[in-house]
Formats: sequence, structure tokens, C-alpha cells
Amino acid sequence: MFFKQSKSQKNTFIAAICSSLFVCSCANDTATNSVTQVENSAYSSPSITNANALYCPKGSENVQLDLTNIQLIREQNIPLMYQGYNNIEGPVWHDGALYYSNMGSHQPDKSGFELSNQTTIWRWEPGSKPQVWMEDTAAGTNGLALNSKGNLVATRQLDGSLSTIDWITQQVTPMVSTYHNKRFNSPNDLTISYDDTVYFTDPNWNTPSNINIADTQGGGQPGSIKSGQRIYRVTANGKVNATKVTELVPALRDKPNGIILSLDQQQIIVGGLQGLWAFDLNSGEVSNPQKLLDTPIDGLGKDCSGNIYVTTTRETPERIDGQFVVILDKLYQEIGKLKVSGIHIVTNIAFGGDDGKTLFVTGLTAPMDGNKLRQCGDKACLKAGIYTAKLNVQGFPF
Repeated sequence: MFFKQSKSQKNTFIAAICSSLFVCSCANDTATNSVTQVENSAYSSPSITNANALYCPKGSENVQLDLTNIQLIREQNIPLMYQGYNNIEGPVWHDGALYYSNMGSHQPDKSGFELSNQTTIWRWEPGSKPQVWMEDTAAGTNGLALNSKGNLVATRQLDGSLSTIDWITQQVTPMVSTYHNKRFNSPNDLTISYDDTVYFTDPNWNTPSNINIADTQGGGQPGSIKSGQRIYRVTANGKVNATKVTELVPALRDKPNGIILSLDQQQIIVGGLQGLWAFDLNSGEVSNPQKLLDTPIDGLGKDCSGNIYVTTTRETPERIDGQFVVILDKLYQEIGKLKVSGIHIVTNIAFGGDDGKTLFVTGLTAPMDGNKLRQCGDKACLKAGIYTAKLNVQGFPF
């Protein structure tokens, strides 16, 4: 049963909750902003609970993250497909292996044309060498995720589609590839709700160089923040609508990127070049934006306790663009961060391993900065790669 409360009632309610959890010192404004999440969590539907149970055993929501002595370790012998720029993106854990997109550009052909932003999917069983699972002539993916049936769902910049990919045959089946008769720009990241509704971001970068950008939603050069960069909602039967995310927060037109649902699926969190916002979510409609971070955001992940993992930039003594995974709790308070050493840009997050407690973090590198070797601090940047850490909490595989 839902009930409507006044602001003062809400403050009283959240104060009582804080007291019982020994986390008082909640200011009225903070309480007002946070109470919706507490209330919604209390009324999370059985369908959402069942969906979370696919990855989170009973009781895992009560485990407190412990980052004591936790460091991200760079995995060795991760091969790269392309010469020069390589971006590892979209990690997803499935059936004992990590699948991920390796994005890059082919060398110029005889006429000098360089085909950019192609993507191969790799499969990696930790302890063995990664193997190409799907060539870039067929894959062309960025974000990878799983629906409620364990099917692979991908955002594909190759053809501008949201598609499913069969695990056995590798057949690609588009769910949707246009909006108002124009191709999506370059579908980037995605999150999937309990009823298999997909939300995805569609910035106007990473569009392959053989696509006429005048035919895409953005309709402008990379760098433009025209209204064609949006966040879309696609139902399980393929009906697509543009959400109001970029109307409510025009700053998210500047390369919308990482996207994830809160643990109770009552909020959706979206990041871009200008920061990170959370929106209330009700029957697919977004409202009440709340800014969480003001640094550039790439990928997002979450654990079974409801913590959100954010790949972003922080200044360090070594470099102004130090790369980090910042962790926010379910009330979006920062509770820790993990440094990603030596990498140009940290990109995305997934949990996996036999017990779901291994954190996988991906990163990209463009080795040249103009005509100079790109530096990460006082040393040349490492090549694109994968970093891991063993945590005490379980998490979601995409």
C-alpha cells in the first residue's frame, strides 16, 4: 500500500529510519531527497525482487562493502584487435566467461579511407587466453547486457541498432534501429529492467566513418549537443520512445554514456561528459533529476547491496585526469574509490567470477596525443586493458 506524506512527515519518517540504522545526522534537505529511495525500496515489487535474485542470493542486499586493502590489478596478456587506438567496453559475465567489446579502427585502405569504430567481441575465461568470439564485420557492438532469460542484448554502432545476439549461432536480430525514420547515432550503453524493457544511451560519437551523419538522430558533427542525443526506452515487444532525460537535463546531451537502474528500479542513473544524474522512474517516465557528480562519466555498475560503481576522472598529484572507479551507496553518498593506474580512460564495470564477487573494470587508450606519445602522469599510458579486484559483495554481470 502506498501513502502520500507531507514534507514534515517525510523528514520525521527518514529521521526514524536513520536513527534505527544508527546513521543519523541527516539534514532535512538530505532526508527529503533520500526518503523517496527508502520508501521505494520498502515497496519494491516481487517481480523486481525475483529479477535481482538471478544474481543476488537472499541476504546479499545486507552485506556492507569493505574496501580495506582492495586494489585493482591489471590483468596480463589481454590481446587487442586494432593498431593504435583500442577501447575495451561493455563487459558482461555469462556462463563462466567475460565477454567484452574491443573497439578500434582498421588501417586506411588503398584510397586512404580509414574505417573507424569497428568492434570485435572477445570471450575470456580467466586463467586462459581471451579468444575472438565474434568478428567486427558481424559484431560492431558497444554495450553488452543480459535480459531476464539470459539472452545477450547489445547496443550496436555498426548498424545503429539495439539487437539480440544468439549465444549459439551468433545470429544478430535487431529489436529497433530507427526513431522517427532516422538511424540512431551510435547506441552506447544499456540497462535492462525486470520486464525486459531496455534503456539505452545514444551519443553522436563512435559513429562509424562510413555512415552519413546527416542521416542520424544527432544530425551534426561530433561535439554538437543538439537535441538528437537522447536516452531511449524500448519495451520487450520493440516499441521505442525517447525519454525526457535530456529535456530535463540538457547537459546530458553532451555525450550521454553510462546508464543503470537502481537496485529497486525506482530510479535510473545516467552519466555523460558533464556529470552524473539520478532520475525518479515511474512506469517508464522520468522525473526529479538529482545531480550526483560533476566529472566526466563513462560506465556504471552495481552490486547486490545497491552500491553504484562509476568510472570517472579525479585529479591526483600525478595527473589532472586520474582514472577512478568511484562507489556511491544506495543514497548516492560516496563511500570509496579505486584507482585505475596507468590507463588513458577507464570505461566500464561488470561483476563476475564463480561467486559473482570479482569486479571487472575496462579501459581504453589512444596511444598518441597529436604527434606526441600520450602520457598518463609522468609515464606513457598503458595499452587498453582489463583490471580486476576481488570484493566481499556480489554484483550484477553488466
